[in-house]
Amino acid sequence: MEELYWLWLSLAISPGSHSFKKLLKKFKTIEEIYKATDKMINSAIDPKSSDRAGLIDKSLDKATEIRDFCKKMNIGIVTYADELYPESLKEIPNPPVLLYYRGTLPKFNDYVAVSVVGTRYPTSYGRKNAYELSYDLARAGALIVSGMAIGVDGVAHASALAAGMPTVAVLGSGINVCYPKIHLSLAREIVKNGCVITEYPPNTEPIGNHFPRRNRIIAGLTQATLLIEGGEKSGALITARIAEENGRKVYAVPGNVSNKMSVAANLLIKNGAAAVTSAEDVIKDFEKQGRALLNRFNLSKARPNIHEVLKAASVSAITPDDDIFTPSRKRVTTKEQRVKEAEKKDANKSIAPIAPTENKAQSNYDDTLPQGMFDAIALKVYKRIPEGAECSYESLAGDGVTISDVATAVLKLQIMGFVTVYPGDFVSRKFKG
Repeated sequence: MEELYWLWLSLAISPGSHSFKKLLKKFKTIEEIYKATDKMINSAIDPKSSDRAGLIDKSLDKATEIRDFCKKMNIGIVTYADELYPESLKEIPNPPVLLYYRGTLPKFNDYVAVSVVGTRYPTSYGRKNAYELSYDLARAGALIVSGMAIGVDGVAHASALAAGMPTVAVLGSGINVCYPKIHLSLAREIVKNGCVITEYPPNTEPIGNHFPRRNRIIAGLTQATLLIEGGEKSGALITARIAEENGRKVYAVPGNVSNKMSVAANLLIKNGAAAVTSAEDVIKDFEKQGRALLNRFNLSKARPNIHEVLKAASVSAITPDDDIFTPSRKRVTTKEQRVKEAEKKDANKSIAPIAPTENKAQSNYDDTLPQGMFDAIALKVYKRIPEGAECSYESLAGDGVTISDVATAVLKLQIMGFVTVYPGDFVSRKFKG
């Protein structure tokens, strides 16, 4: 019966709410919380709290439905009262009531857990560092925790798996909803060699505001957070700041001051985070703290090829330097071919290239978008993005265009300045038709 009460409470209060700890302070058991009257609840939390309505509703129907579903689908549930619930997560001001998981939930006290976070669109420098640092830390015995997003997150998980160590992915969706879909194979490998966890009930779709809430769990599970790359409004920066507020060690990889993807890391270092150039920078700190859980002698100079590792785990971590967007031009070798090429250029002179800046006088941006600037898929993806609104990557897929195609196309459009990308893999045009 207690499990049903915990499930009820997890549904009654909002993820990330501070009401949970207030209730724990007021009541001794989960049963007391469940049976508390309206008056008793008002004395424990703010009477104006949005959690109040859920706490007054004592129906266990939804909780029972979720419990039965989890049993049927072999989904684990660990509540705040369970021994396996991570102690480090209890220390944060707004811990989750419970966690759903698939795979084997590790005993976090037996590890130095390190969250590796960063941008969804790393540079080749960032991707290389995410791989080498995550691989080396895992080899030394660290438990790598991240959010399974495209980019740095996926690289971190794949690196830990390649090092032969378990890894933990924290989702911003239900445990049975793989997001992003392109990382379904990665999720399955993580379940085999670690676990995927979430506080959101099954069938919960990924929504933008889920991810900042998810980040507090990533930071709370770990003793250290390592930021690879990110912009000034990066979700990874939020995770690092939460970690710092919770008294955890924060590290960052210094980057080129001229690159916008280096802003988050350089800002953290400027404000006191430890600069990292090798895994040993982290290992030494935990040796000084008397934690003998990391062993530098396990480090290997020979790492697997990064591209093979990412391919094996089906990780999406494209960088601008990958040169995958447009095919190379065919070399003109004959006079006839040169004449044809010149005639083609003359015919296209009426179509002036449009710079990536707003043009309000432009009546139909799609029609005047220079076709030669994009491959067919990128152009198709751009045209599917609604004007004046954000949309998800998933909504842009279909009719032969995969999620992977969408991610590639959006990255190209972003680099050229035609779209804005938001946390949670949402995108909008920068131009209005």
